Amino acid sequence: MINPYLPKPAKILKIERQTPDIFNYTFAYAKKSDTADFSFMHGQFLMLGLNGFGEAPFDICSASVQTKTFDLAIRNVGLLTKEIHKRKVGDTVFIRGPFGNGLPAKNYSERDLLLIGGGSGFIVIRSFVLDYLAGKLPVNKLNVFYGCYDEQNLIFCQEFSSWKKKIDLDISLASGGKNWKGTRGVVTNLFNNEQDFTNTVCLVIGPPVMYKFVIEELQKKGVSDGDIYLSLERRMYCGVGVCQHCAIGPYYVCKDGPIFSWEQLKNIPGAI
Repeated sequence: MINPYLPKPAKILKIERQTPDIFNYTFAYAKKSDTADFSFMHGQFLMLGLNGFGEAPFDICSASVQTKTFDLAIRNVGLLTKEIHKRKVGDTVFIRGPFGNGLPAKNYSERDLLLIGGGSGFIVIRSFVLDYLAGKLPVNKLNVFYGCYDEQNLIFCQEFSSWKKKIDLDISLASGGKNWKGTRGVVTNLFNNEQDFTNTVCLVIGPPVMYKFVIEELQKKGVSDGDIYLSLERRMYCGVGVCQHCAIGPYYVCKDGPIFSWEQLKNIPGAI
């Protein structure tokens, strides 16, 4: 039986700077037996800890079909993440998980999938894209909307040229520079009258302030509440539903989510 409280050592194999405050880390478990047992669903998360600095949840952003290593894109926003950003290739961290419920493939299989990411919420979307590029995501078509502040804060932008060969990637910048030729403003500006989302499942991940407006746009397009999924990852704390910090209505976000349908959440006050 796997002990969910027992952290496993993992080594940093690679570090790539994504933005001024986000680095993408590639890890591998120190023990081969831990690697053999590792698998995850899109939208699940891992708890990463450092001795003396605690632990926190981070989204897995690598391909689910490649589990000998795994990626976590980590923003420097506090004591723990500041220490993580000091670590180098070869250093050891401690991992628990994966935890939570992601978005099962059966929920979007043989349909179109629209992924909408805002800010660092875009991190989760990369795992879907990588599986799609590998021919392992069972969808008819993949569309990606990305809302970001400016060019220097675009995550994974060095990969976009390869992504665009197979997927529709649309980006809106709130503060694009004078050379930015794409859409400007909030992410909902990426919706237009030419789009057909009648056979589409949508996953929205980003700051809660954007959820209400994105949901309204999707509903105008005829997407049902049961086909709109949201991530409430910002509410997570312990990862296993013990501390109850993530309780919302009848759900614990870290156990029952972080991915929920709007059908599940729409009647819960304060859900978004």
